[in-house]
Amino acid sequence: MKLLIALTALTLCAAPAYAELYKWVDEQGKVHYSDQPASGKVKSEKKLEIRNQPAAAPAASANKSWQEKNLEYKKRQSSAADAEAKKQKEAQEAKAKIENCDKAKKNLKTLEDGVRVYSYNDKGERSSMDDAQRTKAMDDARKAASEWCK
Repeated sequence: MKLLIALTALTLCAAPAYAELYKWVDEQGKVHYSDQPASGKVKSEKKLEIRNQPAAAPAASANKSWQEKNLEYKKRQSSAADAEAKKQKEAQEAKAKIENCDKAKKNLKTLEDGVRVYSYNDKGERSSMDDAQRTKAMDDARKAASEWCK
C-alpha cells in the first residue's frame, strides 16, 4: 500500500515537468498561447515544448571541495561562537556596571544622611569617621557614582 502511494506521488510530481504549449496567430494578426491546439482559421500555428529542468547549482560552490566547504563551515561556527561570547561578556559588564552604580549611590546616601560610619584600625579597634574623613569619603563617593552611573 505504501509503495502504491509513493509511486502515485512520484507520478503526480513528474506530470508538470513536461507540458505542451501552442502558439498561433489568428486572422487579425493577434498572437495567442494555449495548452490546446487552435480551432478554426489561423495564419500560423506552432507547437512549443516546455520542460522544467532543475536549476543549476552556483558555479562557485560546485567547484569547491568538501575540505574547503568544511573549512568555511568551521569558520562560520567559530565566528558565531566569538559573537556569542562577546555578547555574554557585554551583558556581564553591563550588569556589573549597574550593580556598582547602585552601591556607589547607596554609599553616598549613607554618608550624606549623617549616619555614623565606623572603621577598624590595624589593632582591630573600632573608630568613627571625623568630619574631614567624612567630607573626603563623600567626595570619593560622588566621584565613584558619577563614573559608574554614566
